[in-house]
Amino acid sequence: MKVRLLMTTALMASIAAPAFADEETDALRAEIKALEARLDRLERKEAQEHAQIVAERRKAQPSAPQQPALQPAIPGTLEQRVSSLEQQQAATSAKTTELAQTTAAVKYEYGKGLSVTSPDKRLQLRLSGYFQADDHVFVGDVPSGSNDQFFIRSARPILEAKYDQFSARLMMDFGNNQTQLLDAYGDYNAADAFNIRVGKFKDPIGIERWQAEQNVLFVERGMTTNLVPYRDNGVGLYGNLIPGTLEYQLAFTNGSPDLVNGTNGVDNDQSVTGRVFAHPFHSIDIGALQGIGLGVAGSWGNHNGSASSTDLTSGYVTPAQSKFFTYATTAFASGEQWRFNPQATYYNGPFSVISEYVLEDQGLRDGAITRTLQNDAWMATATYVLTGEDARFDGVVPRNNFDPAHDQWGAFELVARMSRLRVDEDAFPVFASAALSAREARESTAGATWYMNPNVKLNLDFAFTQFEGGAVNGNRPDEKAVLSRAQVKF
Repeated sequence: MKVRLLMTTALMASIAAPAFADEETDALRAEIKALEARLDRLERKEAQEHAQIVAERRKAQPSAPQQPALQPAIPGTLEQRVSSLEQQQAATSAKTTELAQTTAAVKYEYGKGLSVTSPDKRLQLRLSGYFQADDHVFVGDVPSGSNDQFFIRSARPILEAKYDQFSARLMMDFGNNQTQLLDAYGDYNAADAFNIRVGKFKDPIGIERWQAEQNVLFVERGMTTNLVPYRDNGVGLYGNLIPGTLEYQLAFTNGSPDLVNGTNGVDNDQSVTGRVFAHPFHSIDIGALQGIGLGVAGSWGNHNGSASSTDLTSGYVTPAQSKFFTYATTAFASGEQWRFNPQATYYNGPFSVISEYVLEDQGLRDGAITRTLQNDAWMATATYVLTGEDARFDGVVPRNNFDPAHDQWGAFELVARMSRLRVDEDAFPVFASAALSAREARESTAGATWYMNPNVKLNLDFAFTQFEGGAVNGNRPDEKAVLSRAQVKF
């Protein structure tokens, strides 16, 4: 291109010069023809060399997509050549857009899984999951029914789908050598403030239970989760009344017993559960107050089991998952059951606090004896991220992933929790045995969490639990346990 420009300039200058004689004019014309012939030979040679290079590249990379060969210089004026090039670029852009509109997009995000999006962006499928490999080691006395062991606490594949305003989630669990259906629900997302959920899901009560399993701060949850359901079947409403400030959840379910993964109802009665949670200072400019969260949840139902289908919990457990309280085998639910659950959170940079209280009324029958028991539990947790990342309800995201070669170690968090559960004294001796079940359990747990990257997390906790009652001669022995976990998300 530069050669042609220089030669054209020289020729124009020559033509513009005065003609001194006819002989000189004839000589100049002959020189022009010779130069034009030479220029044509150079352009043909350049095109041949380019074609040869393209052919060699295709041979070296047979699997690479075929690229159109560059066209040789287009004859014509400069304006014509520019216009032709612009037309070629527009055609290429149109073909690229057409290809994108007919090809599904596949993407993997760390900690979120593999997603496939349809060409029109309306349908999205996501495959993810996680597993938790735990180790429980008791220090001193080993509780009856428990033992030191390695085991797979959870193994959960998750399939999610979204199409326009509809979405669905399916999650199974193959941990503990059992197969359980945990989540199986569909949502209709009408608006940010109004969404409908149908299927099997978490009841909106208990803030520590509400936190996703892969984001819990300890190897195991505290005492308050003993008094709320695990999962249940039903229909729910939820939404953000004020985005970032006020949210709500409302569910109509079968009424799952405490700590139970509900399946089908055992009576003709159902339950209603509701929750409201607010961040009242979310929009103000005082950073220390923005992280305050306050909420309240509650449930009510009327349940009537039987001696063969009690509609009661199978037992309350410690953080080491050893049972310290069970109802008598002849007792069953009879009458009203309600729960009251105030809860609060606070997040300020690397520091966080989570707390809640659960008060429960449980109607019972054993033979001809009926009674309403009132059980309660509280929990308080504090955390601090040593590496400076923000503490978050949905889990810490390390600023730098684990990479020793570059002196990067992930994120480290210290955690501490105290919780207590008290069973109504009227439960003894008719509805529970004082020699087998404790009236009260108090736990203190401290630990550390290592977030190696968004996919891998390691936990190490020490849990100490004390009891009132639960033994023939008085109190059940103190329980001391070292709990560890390796969690991998994919």
